[in-house]
Amino acid sequence: MENNKSINELLRIVDGIEGWLDFSEQFALLHLPALVDHLYGDIVEIGSYKGKSTIALGFGSSLMSTKKRPIYAIDPFIPDNEFYHGNYFDIFWDNIKNHGLEDNVIPIKKYSTEAYGDCPKSIVALFIDGNHEYSSVKHDIIHYAPRVVKGGLIAFHDYGHHDNPGVAQAIHEVCTNEDYEYFGLYDSLLIIRKL
Repeated sequence: MENNKSINELLRIVDGIEGWLDFSEQFALLHLPALVDHLYGDIVEIGSYKGKSTIALGFGSSLMSTKKRPIYAIDPFIPDNEFYHGNYFDIFWDNIKNHGLEDNVIPIKKYSTEAYGDCPKSIVALFIDGNHEYSSVKHDIIHYAPRVVKGGLIAFHDYGHHDNPGVAQAIHEVCTNEDYEYFGLYDSLLIIRKL
């Protein structure tokens, strides 16, 4: 376990893992578990790739939170022709093990459309970074946000990116009501709180 390391050291470790999070987004995910420490439930991530965000959440939970909750990491880990080549689950799991988080991460090797039964019923922090198509983001919000407890946080990656307009469209359609409030924006990582 990476205990006795400064926040900067933890962020350098996370930054060294392949993925698409900038520094402020990594910082936000590292602190997310501590921000919901007072709530009952679990932490769920949709879209893990090689573990960059999973490790940020895992460090935050195991080192900065009193609850030490596991991270449920939902990803099919199936190669495609655009971004995901080869067996990247092995790389993901090696990254998790190399940083002492194998007891803190529960991989769910499924699409989010298939993982309902494997996912906790009460979620305190939900990170949505799976398929960025409008219909997929909307699906993830509709099916997983209801499990987020009152006061829990939902983070969305690639909010406002011109390459991924479906992310913002789905959020604006589903999450702009009296059930949610703005928490913060870290580059393209939007965090909202469930009321």
